[in-house]
Amino acid sequence: MSSSNFNLLNSIVKILKRNNYSLIQYIPLNFSFLAIAKEHENIFNLFKKNKHLIFYFSLFPKIYRFILNERQKFLLNIFFYNTPVRKELLIKFLSKDLFNKALKNNFLIKVKRRYVFKISFVPYKKLIFLRDSYNIYQSRFDPNKSGNAVWMGADSIMFLRFLKIFLKDKYFKRTIEIGSGTGVVINSISKKSKFCEAIDYNKKAVKYSSLNSKFNKIKNVKTYYSNLFSKVKGKFDLIIANPWFVDLKKGGLEEAPFIINKLDKHLSQEGYLLMILNSYIKKDLDTAYSYFKKLSIQKKFDISIFVNGYSIETDRLYDYKKYGIDHYVSYNVIIKKNGSGLLKRYETSFYRKLRDYTFIKTYKFLSLFKI
Repeated sequence: MSSSNFNLLNSIVKILKRNNYSLIQYIPLNFSFLAIAKEHENIFNLFKKNKHLIFYFSLFPKIYRFILNERQKFLLNIFFYNTPVRKELLIKFLSKDLFNKALKNNFLIKVKRRYVFKISFVPYKKLIFLRDSYNIYQSRFDPNKSGNAVWMGADSIMFLRFLKIFLKDKYFKRTIEIGSGTGVVINSISKKSKFCEAIDYNKKAVKYSSLNSKFNKIKNVKTYYSNLFSKVKGKFDLIIANPWFVDLKKGGLEEAPFIINKLDKHLSQEGYLLMILNSYIKKDLDTAYSYFKKLSIQKKFDISIFVNGYSIETDRLYDYKKYGIDHYVSYNVIIKKNGSGLLKRYETSFYRKLRDYTFIKTYKFLSLFKI
């Protein structure tokens, strides 16, 4: 990216920070009538502001926007939702010079008589991350048609919550993230390692990750292209990954086994691999758990599996039926290389499990009537 384009986007990031854009991360923006089971958590977060809820659900999400002033609401629509806006309003919030530069460099496009930003800006803590447009995943999900889209969603935030707990009293010399995407994870934990590397086989993602490091003034993260470990050199004390896990045929294990097979070469003797992944449940068979059970015996790794929760992808129910999938379980996984073959599975709370299964059963029942 040219220095002029970088300066343009950096100017926008500065405008967002000056207007306390980060406040939008504490409110749920999506509607679901089944979110009533956790509405009290959303309300408490208005006061505590300790949970990132921008990708989560509420029974009445628009009400939460009362904590935003009019300028913040406008910025939310423009820079998070990528909503078409009139020229004069954009100039009012940006300046005529920034508007013209954004249009000239194709960051801003004209749609009929309005203008839309092609990049979405997502706050996390005190940082702001760039990703592809909010609109790219608004149609029915199809992993075969997602192309090189660079997304940042709830799974990244869930993984970061887990990493915060794991890294509390730890510091590493070398850390690498496999499949860094926007770089939100590696950049957010960069203070916990002396040297960090971020790799992705999506060249657009490599650009986003590198840019996000620069925008947030993070200097110890090196980003480069690599198809898994193909261009990676040396061993690391910590490897983190949010691998691709959408193939229902493989039960969510598209990339995880390939990463694990390279641990002998790239993970130090006392090192850790941390992952987040989904395991699709078919006839009570937990694909990921079965895989890790065999792995712990064969490799003598110590493996801890933590249940985040249970759910379904509501826009893939047709595919679930086709492949006999009932639901999925989301896992955070810790693999310690120098172990004795122990496998432990930690269940989520009774309340969370009850809430999740109530959602799954209720949604499936209502879908029979196409409600």
